[in-house]
Order: sequence, then C-alpha cells, then structure tokens
Amino acid sequence: MVNRDLIKNIPAKPGIYIFKDKDFKPIYVGKAKRLKNRLGSYFNPSNQLKNEKTLKIINDSEYIDYILTESEDEAFVLEANLIYTYKPKYNILLKDTRVYPYILITDEKYPTIKYVRIKNEQKGTYFGPYPNVRFVKEVIEVLQRVYKVRSCERNMDRKSKPCFLYHLGMCYGPCYKEIDESSYKNAVNDVLNFLKGNVEKVKEYLEKYMEEYSKILNFEKAAQMRDTLLKLDRLFIKLGVEFKHNKNIDVIVYEEPIYVLLKIREGYLISKVSFTLDSDINEFIHQFYIIRKNEIPPQIFTLYDENIDEQIKNYLKNNGLKMFNKLSRRSSIYSLAFKNLEEELKRYTDLGNTLKQAKEILSLKKIPKKIEGIDISHLQGMYTVASLVNFENGKPEKSGYRRYRLDEFKEPNDFESIKTVIKRRYKKHELPDLLFIDGGKGQVNSALKALNELGYDLKDVDLVGIAKEDERVVFPGEMDDLHLPLDNPVLRLLIYIRDETHRFAIGFNRKLRSKRFEKTKLDEVSGIGPVRKKKLITHFGGLNEILEASVEEIAEVINSEKVAKKIKQELGDK
Repeated sequence: MVNRDLIKNIPAKPGIYIFKDKDFKPIYVGKAKRLKNRLGSYFNPSNQLKNEKTLKIINDSEYIDYILTESEDEAFVLEANLIYTYKPKYNILLKDTRVYPYILITDEKYPTIKYVRIKNEQKGTYFGPYPNVRFVKEVIEVLQRVYKVRSCERNMDRKSKPCFLYHLGMCYGPCYKEIDESSYKNAVNDVLNFLKGNVEKVKEYLEKYMEEYSKILNFEKAAQMRDTLLKLDRLFIKLGVEFKHNKNIDVIVYEEPIYVLLKIREGYLISKVSFTLDSDINEFIHQFYIIRKNEIPPQIFTLYDENIDEQIKNYLKNNGLKMFNKLSRRSSIYSLAFKNLEEELKRYTDLGNTLKQAKEILSLKKIPKKIEGIDISHLQGMYTVASLVNFENGKPEKSGYRRYRLDEFKEPNDFESIKTVIKRRYKKHELPDLLFIDGGKGQVNSALKALNELGYDLKDVDLVGIAKEDERVVFPGEMDDLHLPLDNPVLRLLIYIRDETHRFAIGFNRKLRSKRFEKTKLDEVSGIGPVRKKKLITHFGGLNEILEASVEEIAEVINSEKVAKKIKQELGDK
C-alpha cells in the first residue's frame, strides 16, 4: 500500500500523477489542476468508502510519480498520451465487443502494408479500426493488385529470391531487384489516399485497365480486374448523395452500454465498430479519439444534441474537428446507424445461443440455464464477505442474490472463505446447473473440496472459474485451462458474471466498512453518545453527509451547537 507521506512535497500545481505498483509499473494515470489536493483526496477514508477504484489504487500501488505542466489543458493531453502508452489497468474503460484489426503502413525505405491487432505495434501510419480480419485482408489484397506495395517482413538490405506475390504481379519485389524509389513512394502515397477514403480513384483504375485488357483480348487479366472491382464494391458501401460533400464523417449512436461508430469516408461507409462502456458519450469520445488516438474527422454526428465537455471539444477542434452535428431522423444514414445499433444490442442481449455454445465449449453436462457465481471480498483480511449472484437463462435474477458475512476470518484466506460459503449455501439449497467461482485453479479446487464434503461431486454440478491475470477459464482437478478469444460470447458471459459477483461483494464490503468507520469516528467526539449518534446517522445518512452539513444543521438535530462545532473541528480534516 502506498504511503501518504509520499505526497508531502508535491506542489499544488497543474500536472499529471502516476500511481505505480511494486515493480514500478503504472497502474493509474490522472490529471489535476492542483496535484497535491487531488492526490490528498485519494487518502480520504470517506472517498475510499465511496469509490472502490480509489481504494484499489491505494492498496495496489507502492509509488507515486508526477509531472508538472504549464496548464490543465497540457495535463489533459499528457494524461491521454501516458494512458495510451502504458494502458494502466485502472484506466482502461472502453471495451471492444470484438477484437478489431488495423491496417499499418510501416515507416521505412520500402514501406510494408500489413494488418495488426495492436495499434502501437511498430512505427508507421495506422488506419482503422476495421470490422474484422477478413475485411482487412481483402482490402490489402485489392491494394496489392493495384499498387504492388509489399506485405512481407523481409530484410530490404540484402537481395533474396522473390515470393509468389511478385510472380503474381502483386508486389514490386524490392527484396529481389533494384526498383525506383520514387515510383514505390508514389504507390505508397496512392495506398494512403485510398485508406483515407479515396475509393473512387482505385475503381477508375480498375475500370480503365479492365477495358484495355478486353480490347487486346486478354480476357484473363480483364476478368481479374472485374473480380477485384466487384470485391471493392462489396467491401465499401456507397451512401449516395446525402454525404456527397462531407469528405470524412463519423457517426456515433448508442444505448448504454453499447456504442456503435460508423466511419464514412468520401461518401463510402468503410467501417462499423462497436464497444461497451459503462459511461456517457463524453467518456466514449475521450477514450476513442483522445486516449486511443483514432483519426479525428472534420465532423462527428451523434444521435442526440450532446453536451460535450469543453476540454474534450477544444482538443478535437485543435486536431481537425470542425463541428458536432445531430443526426436528422429523416436521414437515410440515421436508419442505417440505428439498424446497426439494434443489431449490436440484440447480439449483446441474445444469450440463448450463448448458453448453448457454453455447453459445447466448456464441455458441460447440460445447457446452464441456472448459473450461480460466488466472489470473496475483504480489505487486507478485514471485513471478509462473500456474494452470490443468480443468473437465469443468461440474465441476472437479482431476487436470488445473497450476501454472506464471514466474520470468523481475520486474515486473508480466499480458499477457506470459499469453502465456508459453499457449505453454507448448498447445505440448504439446490445446486445450479453451473457454479462459477471468481478466481483461479486454487479457488475452484477449494469449491470442489467443499462440495465433496457435502457429498456432491462433478457429476452433480459443473464448476468453472476465471483467472484474472489473463481471463483464462479454469476447471477443477487436472482439467486443462481454456484460452478463449476476448470477443468470444461465452467468455464475455463469464466475465459479465464475474464482474457482477465482484460488484455485489464489493458493495456489501463497503457497506460494512462504512458502518464501522462511522461508528468509530463519531465515538471519538466527546458529547456524542448512542442516542445522538443514531439521530445523526438516521437524519444525514452517513458520516460524509454529516461533515458536509453546516454547524447549524447538525446542532438542530442534536440540540447542541457546542457539540456540533466539535464534530466539525475534530472530524472535518480527517
């Protein structure tokens, strides 16, 4: 846990701060108008009680670093750059509903065109994100047929035998022979223009050569050009005259937590991507354009008249944005965008098929129509609690949620805590179709031991968990772990259950800590006995609300201005 003394000499000036773990790895980056004040708030017990992330950051970090900036706006940009570079675990909010690829044009003497899954994989110009890898590979194939830019990783400093793409006429072959550097550079520039949205130029090129090959009776080449042209028409959808004069536009539609973004370039719809985010449109724009550094178009259309944060708006306008617009409901692009949003929402909520997939992928005995998930939460061994969430047909059934206090545990012991909860629960209740444990192999095996002690085994219930470090699905006993793609719907369902069990456990833990914290702190004030304490908590709701009240408001509740002043003086700065 980070020591509060580290912030003693930090100035109250604008800048960014970085919480780091024991290995000096950044786990959270933030900005502040006054660094000292902002960092001090992390050590405020009432803030820790209100915000679980604050408490986790303090517990998981060992060091605090900071960088002073000239202004808050400069801190805003620097914060985004550092989050993009380090991807601290407590800053990552925007989740791709699938793993989206990018196209990279490398920065070297003879640039390569390639697809990548990680945007900062190497130096160069990135385009995307695009809908899927197949789309990207087909686009690259079209561009190689037309412009012959290489896609290999060969060393250009020495010559070698040409690859099959050279023989197919799809690569200049700079690895094989000397070629004119300016000609290659022009070809790369044409590729860059295409990826920026100039699809028409490539279509004109293909149509021209298709006609020329037909004239000289080279029907095989003409057919190749025709097929490439048809592929291009299939990949890029022309939206007609509506956006004829709007060169580059992004359309954002959403229904929390699903956000869909359509990229329109030169009148063509070139990409549709979707994300989940438990936050508002401001946070989505901040994450997508500023932190992830995706291309900022001249115009962004949204579904509603959005109240965009001025700092975000100014950053975007300084980097190419001209205006935000509300999408007209009479617009054909509105219908297209809304249709795609509906499809993503359906995909997000259509869990029936996911449950069938879960049976096959996880080798379950039956479709898991009833799933129960268990998580343990504690604060350095204190206030140990457990949560149990209930999912019916893939959706949370909150009437079946349960909480368990585990006061017998005074030190951290997840394995024994899980065994205790399992015994308490299934001594009296039916087993679900699938029992999910928030934890790795050790926690899952502890759950199995508890079931065995109750007389159950794996013939009676299926049992799985998720190892948090890499989202790996784990099974009891000697069964091998299972790695699923992050966008696999079965893994997404398990992560959803995991997050829900965690949220529910943390809420209970916080509630217990809050009550005990409030009791202890109020007991420190002379003149506050059980009756006055009860009146204050009942009237204001909690210690933080009491401290926010005025002396007069507190005095009215306890009939003593003297004691009210003591409360403000003795607890106000703690």
